[in-house]
Amino acid sequence: MVTENLKNVSPKDGFVVVQESGPSDKELHGLLDLYVPIMGSNAYGLYVLLSRYGKPRPDLVKRSMNKELLVGLSLGMRDFLEVREKLEALGLLRTFEKNDRLGKLSLYFIQRPLVGENFFNDDLLSTLLLETIGQGAFRKLQEKYCPPKFNIEGSTEVTKSFLDVFPIRQSALMKSAASKQVQPLEKKQQQLIDQNETDLDVKFFRQLLERSFVPEEEVFKNMDAVQTIHLLYGLDEMQLVRLLEEAIDISSNKLNVKYFKMLAHNSFDYQMKTTSSAKGAAFSPQAENTSTSSDPADAQLLEFCRSLAPMEFLQAIKDETGALLTSSEKYMVSNLVQQQILPNEVINVLIHYILSDRGNASMNQNYFETTAATWSKNGVKTAEQAMSEVRKVVQEGAKKHQKYGNKKKNYRQGRAVVQKEQLPEWAQNDYKQPETTKDQSSKKADLQAQIKRRLAEIKNDN
Repeated sequence: MVTENLKNVSPKDGFVVVQESGPSDKELHGLLDLYVPIMGSNAYGLYVLLSRYGKPRPDLVKRSMNKELLVGLSLGMRDFLEVREKLEALGLLRTFEKNDRLGKLSLYFIQRPLVGENFFNDDLLSTLLLETIGQGAFRKLQEKYCPPKFNIEGSTEVTKSFLDVFPIRQSALMKSAASKQVQPLEKKQQQLIDQNETDLDVKFFRQLLERSFVPEEEVFKNMDAVQTIHLLYGLDEMQLVRLLEEAIDISSNKLNVKYFKMLAHNSFDYQMKTTSSAKGAAFSPQAENTSTSSDPADAQLLEFCRSLAPMEFLQAIKDETGALLTSSEKYMVSNLVQQQILPNEVINVLIHYILSDRGNASMNQNYFETTAATWSKNGVKTAEQAMSEVRKVVQEGAKKHQKYGNKKKNYRQGRAVVQKEQLPEWAQNDYKQPETTKDQSSKKADLQAQIKRRLAEIKNDN
């Protein structure tokens, strides 16, 4: 994570960029339309800037320093590391580090972006884009980059082959083929979903498919899409089979993958709208995590943390508090789930702590990732352990606050209190008794007469 990398990276460290050729105009337009909504403009700027340094075989001695990238992007080291990690997470950059006699060196390998059909065929990338920009904008981009193919039905191809036009003796062709060395095949770019394991029970999922009318072979042919939906929305095996039954074309027994993704998206939104009020008590900002595990509020929170996927849990809290769910928050949660460094229930506790316990309207990316990295380093694997971590943070904060308060109190007690008292007029040295007027004397005599009459009445009553 960013906090750990900050300790190991310096603006004076060197870097070189390995790239066969710069990005084409088509790839740059694809980055702007398809990747920027997910990763942000700063990550796009870093990708383009690194491409300018790219060479097929760079000289490690003629290295550049990180400060050139920081100045070129007007970013601090923390922000630079954040956008670099986004490029790495989206498969656009591979980073290697080494130490030599000149110091520490970062090796950046620029990866070409997926554009057009390749992007939309990647289940994780296309789903992240759909979640970020919505269905309307997603359809427009899909129409732009995946136009319908020209219909050649009814036509017959008459294209000539190479040997039809350029006749070559078979012996010469075989001799030329034998003299060539076998070249290793380039590794096909791996889809992001292939890099992440899920907890989908494949055996149980297969049993459910056998009881339904959905062709098992067709489903496992599109298993990437199924795993992506399971990973992002937390749908269980039975829910997935129900959606597959709706998305399968009965006449052709083919799965409509696009419709399947849309059904999952709509099902998630509908479920959030209908269940947010019923689950509101568990996500109330007043619910404290600092109580013991026997607290009913803690037990209820644990139940929801274990039963909901992080995206579903995040949406539920947002619905309860009435706050807006931002695209950056979706990216943060999806990226953390994708990295598989914390279980879903632990991620949910972290979300609840930041939004509910701390009373924040939105999640700060730096704090979210730093806390996640700390919990992963501390070996937090369950929701109970995560809640214990939260209690430690709260208790440490309370101790610091109390210590600070005592310091202020002691500081005040150490000072001598000097209080100036205002003396009354009659105690002043220069006081002169005012002269009595005739009216004042008359009133005084009347008052004394009234007092005497009242005293006489009291004696007579006794």
